[in-house]
Amino acid sequence: MPLMMCFALAMIQNQPVPADLSALANAARLDRPIVAWCRGEFRPGHDRAYAVAVAVSNGGGRYVLLEADAPVVELATFSGGPDISCYTPAAARELSATIQRSETIQGNVAPRWNTTVVCGFIENTHAVCWQYSPDSHAFEKIGEWTT
Repeated sequence: MPLMMCFALAMIQNQPVPADLSALANAARLDRPIVAWCRGEFRPGHDRAYAVAVAVSNGGGRYVLLEADAPVVELATFSGGPDISCYTPAAARELSATIQRSETIQGNVAPRWNTTVVCGFIENTHAVCWQYSPDSHAFEKIGEWTT
């Protein structure tokens, strides 16, 4: 089991997409299937938001954020299978502590704000984490690790 799944709030693969997520995907005009998702509050006061993995036809895909009142934000592309998780800042710090204790995993996660952290494997052994910066009004990389 990937390390990320040990601390994830919700990471759903091969499960039906909730109605509110389906509505967000339709409004965003996503033209590819959602293959994994997690829910979070990425910006303060916007708790009806999702981080999703959208498949592409040649394998891999892209991680995007969907919020009812904001444009689609692309975080990264990924190769291989989707693996995306959402964490509270406390859970992300616990994940980082686990990574630090590991003899085989290198990296860290350093949340800077009180909003949900989203992490996704962009390659089979390389994960990246992002969090919304209220200062820059953008999602910033706040950590990564390699297994």
